[in-house]
Amino acid sequence: MVLSVAAAGGADAGQIAREAGLPGWLLGTDGAMVPSTLGTRLWELTEHALGDPLVGLTAVSRHRVGDLDLYDYLFTTAATLREGLRVSADYFYLISTNTQMWVVAETGRDVTFGYRHALAGGRGEELWTQFSIAGFCARASAVTGGPVMPTRVTFRQSPPRSYRGFVEAFGTRRVDFDAPVTTFTLRAADLDRAMPAADPVLAGILRRYAATLHPGRAVTWFERFRELLAESIEQGRPTLGALALRLAVSVSTLQRRLAEHGTSFRAELEAARQRQVAQARQVGRNNSAEMASALGYADPRSVRRALRRWEDRSGRGPVP
Repeated sequence: MVLSVAAAGGADAGQIAREAGLPGWLLGTDGAMVPSTLGTRLWELTEHALGDPLVGLTAVSRHRVGDLDLYDYLFTTAATLREGLRVSADYFYLISTNTQMWVVAETGRDVTFGYRHALAGGRGEELWTQFSIAGFCARASAVTGGPVMPTRVTFRQSPPRSYRGFVEAFGTRRVDFDAPVTTFTLRAADLDRAMPAADPVLAGILRRYAATLHPGRAVTWFERFRELLAESIEQGRPTLGALALRLAVSVSTLQRRLAEHGTSFRAELEAARQRQVAQARQVGRNNSAEMASALGYADPRSVRRALRRWEDRSGRGPVP
């Protein structure tokens, strides 16, 4: 999303990705999370490339409700805006494990929500926070069909040279900085607005599904290697060269990185095959010909030799 903002502003998104250290394979991966240090670096580089100190606020105009997949639909199917924001806080882990939103204070007239990012401090975190707060307010207006403007916004970060961009973005002059907590306050009347797309049945289904999902994790290079290795075994092409090509590195670089993890391609390949054999046996699949095909072996004799070797090592057969 940050790179699309950079590209829309005329910057070289590819160059920004490289400068941030974003792995090339990650650009084509759906649903992967990156470490927050990488995300904040992308914001910093985008601000520099565009020369826009308000990029965290202006980026909100390019976001559309639905871009965040399940997370957005949990929000839009809620009965009221109040419930939608509560659900957004409950299921934040679907899009980030490093941010938190909660109710700071509530009166009969309004509710103040707090927001915190795990990597407090630094320009990247400031831009990320500005985008998040402006994004919550923009989403509220978009899904209720009418303007929803906060009565007050506070930021932990230092004040900018000009408040004008913030006043325009939030529609209120009550934007304060150097606050102990980053917050935004919404009117109770706005929070009680009915959501046009409210669907209690669908909302219940989506929440039950979201509850089964594990909190997101950062995808590391090594985890990605193992995912691709498992895929290559299923496709019958588990070779060092093929994996290096898919990871966009040389064979020697791949070997060196595996060595840094205390392993090798051969060891990882054998371990992956053992896991798949164990899974196959759990569901009653013991046919050598089928296993040979599933594990990328040339023939059933090869898989039988491998099975005997694993059994000799463990004394009880392959282990997961």
